[in-house]
Amino acid sequence: MFAFSSRTQVDKSFRLTDLFKQINADKEVKKDAAGITGVVLKNVLSPTTLNCDPSGEIKEVYVFEITVASQYVPERFIKALDGSIKLHTLFNVRCGEREYSMISYKLGCAKGKYYTTNWEVAAEFSVPPAGSVSALYQFILSKFLPYPPREGEAPGEYVMRNTRLVKLDGQIVSTSAAMARESQSKRKFELNAKLKQL
Repeated sequence: MFAFSSRTQVDKSFRLTDLFKQINADKEVKKDAAGITGVVLKNVLSPTTLNCDPSGEIKEVYVFEITVASQYVPERFIKALDGSIKLHTLFNVRCGEREYSMISYKLGCAKGKYYTTNWEVAAEFSVPPAGSVSALYQFILSKFLPYPPREGEAPGEYVMRNTRLVKLDGQIVSTSAAMARESQSKRKFELNAKLKQL
């Protein structure tokens, strides 16, 4: 999905059995992972590999590539693996020429909501030079979130602002639909005033 610098490449393969031990996989997770044919740590994004400023809220990002036999996303397995990794992680699931990506902004030790793409023909975004790992991570997030980042905005602030804006979009849609169904003029005026406020 992203064309990272060759300096970030690791290409370390993992055996599923070793990963099952690491994540204490239960039967459901093992069953979910049945279609996985390979797990590779493709890239490590860090100040050393990116030759950038070590400051910022995010110090390191892992990029995993998970190859699957069919277009089924092993979400349980990915979430269990992600839970065992304390760093921010991007997962690219590949099936032939198609790719599906998952990412979650981690707040401390807690995972946030997962943002995903659809299955698409794999294409690579060129990655701009990053001043820090946080800036590069924010660029990655911008490909998953509906609203672009602002200048000087930290990744955590960016995720929170997008969450608020998506919620606001939902309120606007539901208020517009309620106004379209409403037959009483007084109630329509009230809904219109609320819509303008939103």
